[in-house]
Amino acid sequence: MARIVAAFGASHAPMMISARESAPQAQRERFFAGLEQATDRVRAARAQAVVLISNEHFTNFFLENFPQHCVGLGAVHTGPTEPWLGIAHNSPVPGSPDLAMAITRQLLGDGFEPAFSHQLRLDHGVMTVYHAIAPQLDLPLVPILQNCAVAPMLSLRAAHAFGQGLARAIAACEAVERVAVVAAGGLSHWVGTERVGDIDQEFDRWFLDRLARNRFEDVLDLPDEELEQAGNGAHEIRSWLTLAGLADRPAEVLAYEPIREWITGMAVAHYDLRQP
Repeated sequence: MARIVAAFGASHAPMMISARESAPQAQRERFFAGLEQATDRVRAARAQAVVLISNEHFTNFFLENFPQHCVGLGAVHTGPTEPWLGIAHNSPVPGSPDLAMAITRQLLGDGFEPAFSHQLRLDHGVMTVYHAIAPQLDLPLVPILQNCAVAPMLSLRAAHAFGQGLARAIAACEAVERVAVVAAGGLSHWVGTERVGDIDQEFDRWFLDRLARNRFEDVLDLPDEELEQAGNGAHEIRSWLTLAGLADRPAEVLAYEPIREWITGMAVAHYDLRQP
């Protein structure tokens, strides 16, 4: 049976790679110090594969077919799709098909209904954080893309419950022994609106406080209309809530920086899985 040996969440703004130097030096150094702590723990845990939960940015799906979850089953993925990102364009990224298939089968048997794809293309939503973990793009990856963009979306409560199901699915897998699970996205940001560059620090700190205490009573029933007051990109906290459901313990916040130049509240939070 597989064991989850490392887990963390991190923001995935493309500018963290493509325009790294645009951020104030002190802010970017604090953010990357937190990200390095988290990725070092993945490597120290000797993870054999990483399950990375992110969101779909109209890279694989559009309005005629937009699943709430999609698991990447392929032996090889490609990414990043953005030639300007700063990672070699459309590089091959190894998959973990046995782990991915086992996760998908278990989720389906547990009452969840994820879509799946053998040919996922990966954009910055996955590749920024994956590259931080595996700069040589050599760690087997199971991407899980969620709908954080197109209404209707699964509720925040459903995203959290999906994480609980994902934990059970990974634990039941016999294909891999040591698995890292990572969430990528958020926190507050606006995309394609006149508020691009605004950051809701109050919301971000409120949400990180809930992660740090593993207390989500006032988060899980938050309507999308209220959530969107922190930006249309704030829907991406679904990935963090999925990870919180999986970890089921308080998080350690390693970094939070409201970086206007990257148009995002940039955060990193890690889960200590050494104790049950």
